[in-house]
Formats: sequence, structure tokens, C-alpha cells
Amino acid sequence: MSDAPSTPTYVYYDGWCNACIKSANLFTKLDKQRGLLECVDIRQPDDHRLKLVDLDAQTLATSLHTRTPDGTVHAGPEAIRQAFTIMGRKHSASWTALPIIRPIVDFCYRIFARNRLKWFATHQCKDGTCKIDH
Repeated sequence: MSDAPSTPTYVYYDGWCNACIKSANLFTKLDKQRGLLECVDIRQPDDHRLKLVDLDAQTLATSLHTRTPDGTVHAGPEAIRQAFTIMGRKHSASWTALPIIRPIVDFCYRIFARNRLKWFATHQCKDGTCKIDH
């Protein structure tokens, strides 16, 4: 009998961002085909798993998001912590939630999220802006 939940944790990442793609690949590798999580590229508008999270495309594009099997949605560093926790690697990211460190991690993540397409884009954006059409 499998220990995997019937519904995995979904990790919603930006497929236009090389750093985000590498994070999704890492999560997939750490999952070791256990079915604990599935990575979903938000730039693929026809993916039915996008409908499972009640957020519009613009909101999903602001940061990495997770949707846990119970339907709870997390964003940013908390989403990353959730992904590591579901894979049994809570220790890898739990330190980022420590009271003194959390505000620093959150601040740095916001800077990363806001600039990721400038720094790590897989395509060219016009006039420094990228829009989601779906």
C-alpha cells in the first residue's frame, strides 16, 4: 500500500523563469516518484490543475504557490516550506521560519519574485514587462 496521499501537493511555478524551473525540477527529484507533489507550470493555461487553485493567473505569477491536499494555498517562502515538509525534508527549510530570520527571508523572497523575470527569464520581455495572457 502506498503512503502517497490520493491528492498530491501542487507546486505552481513560473515556467518563464529559469530559477523557478530549477526549483520545480529539484522538488520533482526530491519527490522520487512518490506522488507526494506535482509541479504545475502556470504558463501552461490549458493545464487542468490550474483550476484547482482559486487564484487568477496574475496572482499565481507573483510567487511560487502550493496547494496542499486539504485545499490550503500557501505562497512564497511558506509554499517552499510546505513543499519540503510534504517530502519529509522539513529541516531543509524550517530554519527560514525562525522569528528573527523569517522577515529577512520574506523580504529577500519578495525582491527575488519581483525581479525573477529580469534576472532569470527564459524569453524576452518587452520594455521590461511581461504579461500573462491566460
